Amino acid sequence: MTSLTRMKAKAGLALLAAVLILGWLALTAQVTHDDLRIDQAVRPLRFGAATAVFTGLTGAAAEAAGLAVLAAGIIVLLARRRRFDAARLFLTGGTAWTLAEVVKHIISRPRPPASLWLIRPDASGSFPSGHDTTATVVIVIAFMALTGTGRLRVAGTALAAAFALAVGASRVYLGDHYPTDVLGSYLTVAAAALLVSAFTDLPRVRRVAARLLRTPGIAPAPARDLPASRDRQPARYQARPAGEQPLVPPRSAGNRVSW
Repeated sequence: MTSLTRMKAKAGLALLAAVLILGWLALTAQVTHDDLRIDQAVRPLRFGAATAVFTGLTGAAAEAAGLAVLAAGIIVLLARRRRFDAARLFLTGGTAWTLAEVVKHIISRPRPPASLWLIRPDASGSFPSGHDTTATVVIVIAFMALTGTGRLRVAGTALAAAFALAVGASRVYLGDHYPTDVLGSYLTVAAAALLVSAFTDLPRVRRVAARLLRTPGIAPAPARDLPASRDRQPARYQARPAGEQPLVPPRSAGNRVSW
């Protein structure tokens, strides 16, 4: 395991711990009170055009739409003959959605009061936001599907990030979620992306993937033997202390050097 892979794994686990800690804090009366104050402060700001826009954003981040975007990203990578990246993208999206559902069941946070709803939410828990989890997965899709495209990748990822932020705002505006639910969705997807990246960086995983996907180029190169240390080098190759005569190889008959 390289130092970069180890760093990804540690960061992913730290973010996963942060998600759970934030979820448990969200169940406390103080955090719920502060979250509710923000939702109530947004209610007087509602008006027709904004409601239509935010409702559309929420619809665009539905699970079916997210699956369609994920499929498109995988097709793009397959068309570019990046089968390993396509497999990583599929695994990252699936892990993010699964992790969000698991956290929902663990935390089981109630939704905001029904008096704040502009759209009736589903019956799942409030933390983290499912729609914003999908919107945040779109960031990962853009980042991975556009690998190697330079400025296009930067622009696509930036647009996806703006979409995720807008969807997060829509969930609070529509009264379906608290602000900490939205934050939890960002952290959940980040944790999933880092953990999957670390897992798929492991040499054993890459060797298995190389065989299954028939792409030997992704397998790690065989480790090379390192030069022997000074203590293990033959005496004739070791540096001699100052003033000491170098070793002279024995000479055989005829004054020829015998090695």
